[in-house]
Amino acid sequence: MNKLFSTLTVKSFDEDEGVFTGIASTPSTDRVGDIVETAGITAKHLPVPLLWQHDHDKPAGIVESMTPTAKGLVVVCRVLKDASAEVKSYWEFVKAGAVSLSIGFRPLEYAPLAAGGYHYKQVELLELSLVTVPAHQDARILTTKQHQAANPVIHIEGNTMTIAEQLKQFESARAEALGKMDALVTKGATLSQDEDTQYKAAETEVASLDQHIERLKAAEARQAKSARPVQGVNVTVQDNAPKGSDFVRFTKALALARGNPMQAVEMAKHLGYGNRVETVLKAAVAAGTTTSADFASLIEPQMMTAEFIDLLRPSLIVSKLTQVRHVPSNIRIPRQTTGTSASWIGEGRPAAVTNAAFGDLELGDHKLGAIAVFTEQLLRRSEPAAENLVRDDLIAVTANAIDVAFITSTNAGVAGVKPASIANGATTAAASGTSADAVRADVKKAYANAVLANQPLASAAWIMHPSTALSLSMMVVPFSFTTNVDSVTQDVTTITSGQREFPGISMNGGTFEGLPVVLSTNVPGDATAGYDLVLAVQNEILLAEGGLAIDASREASLEMDGAPVHDSKTPTAASLVSLWQTGSVAIRVIRGITWTTRRPTAVYRISAAKYA
Repeated sequence: MNKLFSTLTVKSFDEDEGVFTGIASTPSTDRVGDIVETAGITAKHLPVPLLWQHDHDKPAGIVESMTPTAKGLVVVCRVLKDASAEVKSYWEFVKAGAVSLSIGFRPLEYAPLAAGGYHYKQVELLELSLVTVPAHQDARILTTKQHQAANPVIHIEGNTMTIAEQLKQFESARAEALGKMDALVTKGATLSQDEDTQYKAAETEVASLDQHIERLKAAEARQAKSARPVQGVNVTVQDNAPKGSDFVRFTKALALARGNPMQAVEMAKHLGYGNRVETVLKAAVAAGTTTSADFASLIEPQMMTAEFIDLLRPSLIVSKLTQVRHVPSNIRIPRQTTGTSASWIGEGRPAAVTNAAFGDLELGDHKLGAIAVFTEQLLRRSEPAAENLVRDDLIAVTANAIDVAFITSTNAGVAGVKPASIANGATTAAASGTSADAVRADVKKAYANAVLANQPLASAAWIMHPSTALSLSMMVVPFSFTTNVDSVTQDVTTITSGQREFPGISMNGGTFEGLPVVLSTNVPGDATAGYDLVLAVQNEILLAEGGLAIDASREASLEMDGAPVHDSKTPTAASLVSLWQTGSVAIRVIRGITWTTRRPTAVYRISAAKYA
């Protein structure tokens, strides 16, 4: 099979269908010295295969029609761009003008040329190929309908090029002609008659090219003056890194720089964290410092902490309660503690006089601090796995601390330090048993308590441990039947029907007795004694959220314990670990968050629930 590379001028293309219409012409001899007459190109059958780089193992589509004309071979091709990702990439090459056409044919009538090569007068077209390295010097995609609108276009000798492209072409031809002239006069001998003729012809060509180039430049200047601005397209570049990655990078750079923002900027540049992280580090202002070598500064990168808080919220019990009331922190809210009363009176009898009592509900300003320790080697690693590990650990340590304080009934709170649990002071009753009947009895008491206190159960939700939810979901309805074995003995066998006692709940949540279920492994209890089961009226809970602050240190000594015992006021012997000595970095997350309930009756707690 013979091949010939030709100019491909795309006239139009259909983005949705993958169809382009173009003119494939062969106006001159290609680099291997061959010429194919366009009018002599025929095909036995249509469609003809459209290949990639003449590789029969890489089909790109089909040639739907072909029409020989005086200007070239008009072809309508369909690229099967949806067949595979590889073929789709071929379509992108066509649109970008990065490929040309190559004709694969079988010669039918041909004759040798005097300068070498062959003149093919009649050929049978076997296939067309999209190629990236043409053998023909003019083989390239000159323009496309989609991409030519931004530049003025004129037509020269059947070709369609922008003025800038024509100037480049003619400048190249001029340089080639000057090169011929220089080669003739620098060979060290006078010119022969033929060489003199060649020199004068090249000289004339250069003069003609100079004149035409000036004309093109003048035309370009005129069109530039009358040109209208092209309608621009807004391009938005979005980072595809996982949410919270920039916050983690900020934290890592700050930790490695010992809390110094300027050093952190250089650290971020060195680790390639990107412009966004560098910008926030440059804008970071220390909110407070100490003279000790502990936690050197408090930084609040407002641009990125929102991302971290968004990642933190789905992990919190209080954030899963979608109907809580969001209020500012450090406020007082008046509330009525006792109401007025009315009584029936008889004729001539006095009416009773009563009054209402009021009090204040105070919501403080509390902050939670959690410390996570990482090795310096881990923080210096910038691959996604290391960043995800830091991010997830920061989320876990913060979420666990908040959840434990929120739901553990023994947390009575500390004035000015932390809020009391919503379950602290709530009505509590131990689980009455382990059976489904005991479950229903316990739920009935919880609902009755809420109704008696005039609490709106429509906004209530159950908070439980996943183990409790799993146990409830596995309960099935039993029934019994009797089989007469003989006239004396009757065997009674109890089997399960397979019908679930509480079909709305599963180990992933759902609904329980008509109310939504919120799951958390931080619900107090254990597998042996059972877990708490809490009924909370959501719109009776007031929630105030603040920002996020980051501290970092490499010189501190820490008590590596979840419940540290040493105290600066009353020192207690404890085993401390030096971060500097162990090559570690401590990151402290400070999260502003607090809550309270409007009334204690908003929460009902079932303790030691071990249903089975």
